[in-house]
Amino acid sequence: MKSFKFKSSTFQWSINIYQEDYGDIIAPMNDNIWIKDEVLPLKMRLIDSFENFEAWQGETPFVDVLRWYTNLMTADVEPTEGTNLLMSRKVKEVIEKYNLPEHRFYPVILHCKELQQTNEEYFLFHAVVENAIVGDDIIDYPKCTFVEITQDSEGNNVPVKVYPEGFIKSSEEKGDIQFGDIELLGTYEVTYGNQTFTELNELKFKNKVYKYDYDVLWGLSGLLYISEEIKNELEAVGITNGHFYEMPENIIRPFEYKQMNNS
Repeated sequence: MKSFKFKSSTFQWSINIYQEDYGDIIAPMNDNIWIKDEVLPLKMRLIDSFENFEAWQGETPFVDVLRWYTNLMTADVEPTEGTNLLMSRKVKEVIEKYNLPEHRFYPVILHCKELQQTNEEYFLFHAVVENAIVGDDIIDYPKCTFVEITQDSEGNNVPVKVYPEGFIKSSEEKGDIQFGDIELLGTYEVTYGNQTFTELNELKFKNKVYKYDYDVLWGLSGLLYISEEIKNELEAVGITNGHFYEMPENIIRPFEYKQMNNS
């Protein structure tokens, strides 16, 4: 039941759209709707985010996974809603074999001005979702378990209590507990300079049970939540510039939840 966050590694090169295309690409993604077919393929820029082309020493900036370039001074922004990730054809050919939520793979023409090179072997994975982290429409709250986390005097996280299945029944209830509207969590003290503050303990998922058996359980902008099977295959084909972070909670899909209860 291991799952992983899959995203671009820190890299000199990033991607973004041409600003005149904002209304056709970023705006609909922020409204959680699909990009229209008539604007495909998407035209995107490969940007030297370090602004130091002379420092570039790699063979090619056209790696398999790329992150968004953001700069408010130049109005370069990334989508704020839904799930997306810019990937090469190699990555797409692995991911598309698995069980996925409703999604699109938008073809992308990626141009690098500094190198005067264009690559048409990229795709923007896009999935519409309201809240991929705690949304009631995708998380089966009554089946989830939670752990209360405090901090010791050295700032280390310390688990103090586990809350069983059925204790928390919705994202709203979890939020009310975390923000103190429902009195449940203990507290700890933290000192900044000569001031001491009292903070609520954190409430985190221990077993996070989804309502769907997908191998990609959505994600965020520039990040996918993927199964261990996808991770292993991506590593086997040798992708470049992709990084995997194991998720701290147990991610459990309905078939895995059924297996757990039948064992």
